[in-house]
Amino acid sequence: MAVGIIQSEPLGFFNDQGAPAGLHHDILRELSRRSGVAMDIHIMPKARMLVELEVGNIDGAIMFAAPNSDAVAIDAGVTDVARLVALGRAGTPLRRYDDLVKARTVLFLGSTPFGAPFELDERLYKYRVTTYDQMVGMFVQGRANVIAGNMLVLLFQLKKQHQEQLLDPSVFLFGNVANHLFIGKKSPQRDRAAALQKTLQEMARDGAIEQILLKYQGKEWQHFKLHDER
Repeated sequence: MAVGIIQSEPLGFFNDQGAPAGLHHDILRELSRRSGVAMDIHIMPKARMLVELEVGNIDGAIMFAAPNSDAVAIDAGVTDVARLVALGRAGTPLRRYDDLVKARTVLFLGSTPFGAPFELDERLYKYRVTTYDQMVGMFVQGRANVIAGNMLVLLFQLKKQHQEQLLDPSVFLFGNVANHLFIGKKSPQRDRAAALQKTLQEMARDGAIEQILLKYQGKEWQHFKLHDER
């Protein structure tokens, strides 16, 4: 069974030894071990995954639920839950949504479901990027005071560049959004969806997913205060 995962540290990447690694990679490896379903994991750009799934080049993919994914794939269960946040540069605390408006320029990853009012708010200068690498690089270079996306990914990549000190501890939380394993409706593996969903639920209940998450998350997020006042 061929499964695509997003190419972004720490979700899916190749480590210093050239071996595949990452949160989604490790979740799928454990899912494969428990379910007995052999999985060939493909690390690829986010923009390619839905297309590859739709045309049948891969059987499954881990991604956020959306109308376009629901149209071509079957939900085979939740793999993990992402905190979608806005992180400000030191001195730019984000304690409420209006603080985003004051900051003005926000870098964000296209196709990430931030919801209202952010997606339609014309008061913000929203700069859409295609990868987290690009976003973090631009932030480090001082080209924006706010970055928005998956908190796990943003903190991991800033830590890797030894740039955590750039961040203000007050963080705005858009919400928690689940990643799902989807199996293409054209895939010959589609009948496995229910069984894989049951195994993922077991992994969530017995703490297996949480243990994998801790491997990549560390304790850095505990230094931040999350706010969600609209």
